[in-house]
Amino acid sequence: MTMTTEERMQSPTDAVQARASARENAREAARDAAQAGQQAVSAGAQQGARAEKTSVEVRTTDGGQVFLVTDGEGKTRRIEVGNDGRILAGAPEAGTAVAPVPPPASSKQLPEGLVDMMVIIFSSVTLMSLGTPLVKAWARRFEKRQDATEQALVAQRLAAIEQAIETVAVEVERISEGQRFTTKLLAERAPEEPERSR
Repeated sequence: MTMTTEERMQSPTDAVQARASARENAREAARDAAQAGQQAVSAGAQQGARAEKTSVEVRTTDGGQVFLVTDGEGKTRRIEVGNDGRILAGAPEAGTAVAPVPPPASSKQLPEGLVDMMVIIFSSVTLMSLGTPLVKAWARRFEKRQDATEQALVAQRLAAIEQAIETVAVEVERISEGQRFTTKLLAERAPEEPERSR
């Protein structure tokens, strides 16, 4: 249904008045339908037809009102009247069951699945923004534990190397003392030997 420029430019009070007018038109249509049903009943009774009871049921929807007129023979006529008072549809129906009139599509309605999609997106963003720092902190803590263990092993190795170096230094000192002693003995004997050889 396309709107004219005049309809788009209506003020809110014009819209309220149009709705009130549509409701009044719908009520008048219901009264007319009830009178038509009563006339049909009386005409059917006069003609000898089976005229048990005519009923009119009014249902209000977002798009207007729906009138269900059931005659004495069980035939149902459905009349749809829009909010603006115009008759949208009027057709006889085979049974008494009436499918509800779907409300007109509103431009303010969200598409299907949009809310679910937004919940998924926002929960993912929240999980990532909170989860990433927590995972990083846990990883750092785990690395620190490993670093402490590795540092303890390195400290043990360095202590063992230090002890080995000290042991080697002591042995080298003993060897050098032995070398000095041997050199001193040889030096003392050396002047005596040349005298003997002469």
